[in-house]
Amino acid sequence: MAFPPPGAQDPNPSSLPSGGPIPGTLHLLPLRERLALVTETMRELSRQTDPQNMAKVYLRHLRQLLPNDGLVAVSRRDLPSPHYRVTRSSRWKEEIDPWLQREKLPVVTGGILGDLLYGNEPRILEELRVEPGDPAYEHLQGFRSLAAIPMYDQGRALVLVALLSKSANGFDPEKLPDLVLTGNLYGRASHNLILARQLEQSVQELDFELRRMEKVQASMLPAKVPVVPSLVLERHHQTARRAGGDYHDFFTHPDGTLGILVADVSGSGASATSLMAIVHTLAHVCPPEERAPGAFLSYLNRHLTDRCNSALDTFVTAFYGVYQPVTRTLRFALAGHPPPRLLLQGPDGWRRRVLDMADGLPLGLDRHERYNESQVALGQGDLLVLYTDGVTDLESPDGKPLGLSGLDHALALADPAGEKAMDKVVRFLRHHAGGRGLRDDLTLVFVRVK
Repeated sequence: MAFPPPGAQDPNPSSLPSGGPIPGTLHLLPLRERLALVTETMRELSRQTDPQNMAKVYLRHLRQLLPNDGLVAVSRRDLPSPHYRVTRSSRWKEEIDPWLQREKLPVVTGGILGDLLYGNEPRILEELRVEPGDPAYEHLQGFRSLAAIPMYDQGRALVLVALLSKSANGFDPEKLPDLVLTGNLYGRASHNLILARQLEQSVQELDFELRRMEKVQASMLPAKVPVVPSLVLERHHQTARRAGGDYHDFFTHPDGTLGILVADVSGSGASATSLMAIVHTLAHVCPPEERAPGAFLSYLNRHLTDRCNSALDTFVTAFYGVYQPVTRTLRFALAGHPPPRLLLQGPDGWRRRVLDMADGLPLGLDRHERYNESQVALGQGDLLVLYTDGVTDLESPDGKPLGLSGLDHALALADPAGEKAMDKVVRFLRHHAGGRGLRDDLTLVFVRVK
């Protein structure tokens, strides 16, 4: 039904009776005013970000829609039957925020308000009588009628607002249905606002913990690469989220050899970082007799399988190699990890070799897995490229992964013998991603023989 605007003329004035009011005007004007009131109230409610302010808007709306002399509100949320809290009262001199000052709210049982709240139905008490022993006596005494507006959640009235009048029969029963409707709309809106506030608080707490986890992860990675006279070491590490599961490390041994570890925990986020921390700890307390590549991975595998796999339901891929600077040889073993790429410098240019000779299951799946070793000789200028699958899985804006061919292309363009090979490869990866966020952590380690 469309309401004519105030002062509008009827298109056919001759049809109007002469003398007396225009038929329908007496009931159209209140409806139009009521519509404007409800509309403005809904707009104001939609702008609120604080539940306490939202409650003030709603209660002001109630006073406009149904004039009253006072009110009291009760809630049974988070309380067992038949208990309830008095959350608001026009008799209170101090304003209490029921969401932030719950400890100040009295918890009571029984009485008129308890019966109305647990009765789950809207009611009008045209002749209100309250005994001095009633828990709500201080809030209800002096009032002679009451309109009870329940607010439902999961089919139960968890909150009830009681409007009060000093006159008997002070409320129009015809308005009660609208009050129940608007009251429950307000109830859902305020509840959603509270949930949004709780969600925001949880997100802030989670973000704080992830920032701390990010710092923990950074502290576990080597602050700088070790100085090895015959090698140039470079690395690039990037997480998909605040914290991730990629891990690389270097171990200088007393005999002059260098251990190189690159590992990738399945999954990402805080759980991956937690397992990464365990791998870091195990790697740094590994006994000397377990430092050979195969023995080292077997040692990690046993401990991860025994202590973590059943609890975390995850696994770790890893490369571990030991470089002997005197003989320029690299002994290595793989645990389900992408095999390294070795770029060999020869008289006719660069030749690529994939070191996939020694592989085994990822760590944490089978404690009895044994990891075989292989050995490769490195010549002057050769470049060993270690990486996690976050590199080859890196997607372009149209969803195309970089792949092994893309990595090889990036290495060829970068000039493996150049001093800025890592920088050029990283720029190539960023160009390929085209600003698209990472879906997985990525790690690159370059080992170049001087």
